[in-house]
Parts: sequence; structure tokens; C-alpha cells
Amino acid sequence: MSTARAGARAPVDGDGAREDGGPGGTARRWALHGPRTLRSRATLAFTGVAAALTLVLVVGVWLSVSQYLLVQRERTTLGQTVANVTQVQRGLATSGLSTAQLLSQLPRETGSTSLLVDDGEWSTTSLRIGRDDLPRELRDAVLAGEPSRQRITVDGEAMLAIGIPLAGLDDAYFEVFPLQELDNTYRILGLVLALAAVAVVPVSLFVGWWATRPTLRPLTRLSTAAAAIAAGDLGARIDPRDDPALVPIAESFNATAAALERRVRSDARFAADVSHELRSPLTTMLNAMALVEAYEDRLPEDGREGLALLRSEVHHFERLVADLLEISRADVGSQDLSLEEVRLAALVQEALSRRSATGSVPPARLTIEDEASDAVVLADKRRLERVISNLIDNADKHGGGLTSVTVERGCDVVCITVDDGGPGVPDEERAVIFERFARGSRSTRASTEGSGLGLALVTRHVQMMGGTVVVTDNPDGGARFVVRLPVDGVS
Repeated sequence: MSTARAGARAPVDGDGAREDGGPGGTARRWALHGPRTLRSRATLAFTGVAAALTLVLVVGVWLSVSQYLLVQRERTTLGQTVANVTQVQRGLATSGLSTAQLLSQLPRETGSTSLLVDDGEWSTTSLRIGRDDLPRELRDAVLAGEPSRQRITVDGEAMLAIGIPLAGLDDAYFEVFPLQELDNTYRILGLVLALAAVAVVPVSLFVGWWATRPTLRPLTRLSTAAAAIAAGDLGARIDPRDDPALVPIAESFNATAAALERRVRSDARFAADVSHELRSPLTTMLNAMALVEAYEDRLPEDGREGLALLRSEVHHFERLVADLLEISRADVGSQDLSLEEVRLAALVQEALSRRSATGSVPPARLTIEDEASDAVVLADKRRLERVISNLIDNADKHGGGLTSVTVERGCDVVCITVDDGGPGVPDEERAVIFERFARGSRSTRASTEGSGLGLALVTRHVQMMGGTVVVTDNPDGGARFVVRLPVDGVS
């Protein structure tokens, strides 16, 4: 089957990629990007400000509310104690009531205890709290005529003791109030404030990430379009989509991109025209050389050496013109593909068989994994043959000789691995080596002849078929070129 694919392009929208707006998506994006992107830094700043304000608010609420509750509690207890003191003094001035009866008639809140000192004798309304439960300092201060209050602990419970001196010598009234309810209120308030402070961080992260999305959308679209142009899509443009903040940026960027596209297309057409015009004199040169070769036996020794040199240069010139013509066609937008189902292992075997038929190079080891033997890719067979032959020629001419070729299959790709016996490619040159007219710095690749277009064509053809090509180190020494192509669904 065959299919044609054209290079129609649509404006680039930075929101085209799926963005999960939920909390889970936010967490995943934060884990991937961290604080490196502008959106992440803005979200982090928003979260920091929110956390700082929340901390100030929590501390302020805690101090103010707790102080207010304590003051109110002290006022209530002090008011009740003063009222009871007045009633006790009136009761002591009359006759007929014992101390126990007098204390039992006093109004008290639940859990409070009244203690009375009358002529040095202590009376209490509770079997639980007596004289010894009151601190000596508090007792001495009150009996010396100074009203006092102090927070105490009885059987592990917090209480407030208030003492007021009476008119008689060594007479005083004490009342002890439970603070359990106030402490429970403190605990609940502290728990609520702590939960609020802890919850503000993830909530602020989510809100900040969500809120900065429309704000930074113009930058997202701009970076997406710039990345598309850097990857070779010269038709990429920014669609402002009625965003007033994006319209001036989009107009400026699109005008620059259009000018760049016109310049690149013009240069590519010039290269294509030059390459095409060179074909006519090249054909004449080939015909003239063929005519001279017919009389090669009659030429002197110097003439035969000159003819051999001429033959080498003419064939090199022919390959250069063909490569320039093909790569310039791709630059001007001629990216139509004739796609068909291709069994990759069979195509690699055929390419190595043609290489071995020349007899001028040593044979290379071919390894085809079982899973890859019947793997089918949807590709342009002519371009794929060119990719394989260019990689083999690159290994033979510039990489110290082809050593092995491996075809293997991953979960959704088929890989062609080409190993050579040369010095390898340095890390800093592994991206540059696929550019046109690039030549490696190491001895074999830098000293051998070649136009520097072979690997550039490999990259262009593989990308057009939806694959990738990289160069790494060969474990046995030398360079390893790996081509990955997506597996066709029918395989």
C-alpha cells in the first residue's frame, strides 16, 4: 500500500498539549519541573507569601483569642469569688450558722471548691481539695492581707485558685475553679490553626499553578512555536486567539518567523537551482570520462593515473550534487512521502548483500533478533534504503570500517544499530555531526573525503518517517548509530 503525506501546517497553540488541571496533575508537573520554570517560580512565590501571611495570621489569632479567653475566664471567676466573699462576711457576722453550712449555701459553678480560714481553722467543700493543695506562697500572701490568684494543678488537672483576705485576723476565703474547659478550648483552637497552616501549602500550590496558567499562556505559546521552528517546522506560527496581551507578541514573532521562512526557502531554492544546473555539465563530464575510459589501455602510465583521479573526483562530485539536490528539495517543502509497509530486517539484509557483492570491504556481522525478524514499519522505502546505505557508507569511509549491524525490536519501535571500528564521536560533537557539511574532529572522520551531507540526509529522512537517530559509544570501541522507527500496527 502507498500513501502521500503533505507538509500542511497549522498555527501553533501552546495549549495544544494536554494539561491536567487537577491536584494530581499539578503534583506531577511540579515533580517534573521543580522550581526551574517561570510558572513554577511564580507558584512558589505565591505559596511562600500565602504561607507567611497564614503563619502571621495563625500566631495573631492564637495570641489574641487565647488571651481573650483567659481574661474572660479570670473576670468571671474573680467576680464570683468577690460575690461569695461578701456573702461569707455577712454570714460570719450573724450567728446560728456553722462554717460548713455557710460554705454550702454559697453559689458555685460545677467543679469549683470553696475554702474558708476562720481563726486559723480551715474548712472546705470538697474532699479532694484542701489546704495542702494550695501553694504556700498563695496562702501566705492572702493571709497577710494581699488578694492573690495562681494557676495550680490538682491530680493532673489545671485549676485557678483565688484568695481574698477577710476582715478578721487570719481569716481568708479561697475558691478553686477548674480550667479543663478552657484547656480543651485551647487544644481545639490550636488544632484548627495548625491544620489551617498545614493545608495552606498544598492549596496555595494548586491555586498558584491554576492562577498562573492564563497569565503565562503567552509565554507558553511563544516557547512552543519557537521550539517548533528550531525543530525545523518553519511554518509554525502563534495564534493569539483573541488574547490582547498576546497579539503584539504574536504579530512580531509571526513576522520574524515568516521572514526567516522566506529566507530559508529562498536559500534552499537557490541550492536546488544550482544543483539542478550542475547536472547538465556533470552529465557531460561523465560522458566524456566514459569516452576516455574506452581508450584507457592506450593511455600512458601518467594518463591512466590522471584518469583514475578524474574518475574519483567526478563520482564524488556526482554524489555531492545528488545529495545537495535531495536535501534542498526537503528544505523547500518537498516532503511528500510514499509510505508502504516495509520489513526492516529484509531491507537491512539486502543493503548488506549489495555491500558484500562489491568485494572491496570485509563482511560485517548481522544480528537480527527473533522479535524483529518480521517487524513491519510504515516508511518510504527509497528514503529508508538511503538511510541504511548512508550509515553503512559512513562506517566504511569515516568510521574505520563497518563491524556489525543489529536489528532489534522494543515495545513499539524497531531499532537499527550500526557499529564501526573507528575512534568514535566525542560527546560535544554528537549533535553537530548530524548537521550538513559537518566533519568530525577525530582523525579518521576529519581526514577522509566526504561532503558532510550523508548524516544530515539520514536525520532528515528518519524524522520525516517519524523516527529518531542518535550516536553513542560502541562497547567494543568506535561509534554506534541507532535508528529508531515506530512499528506499524499491522505487524
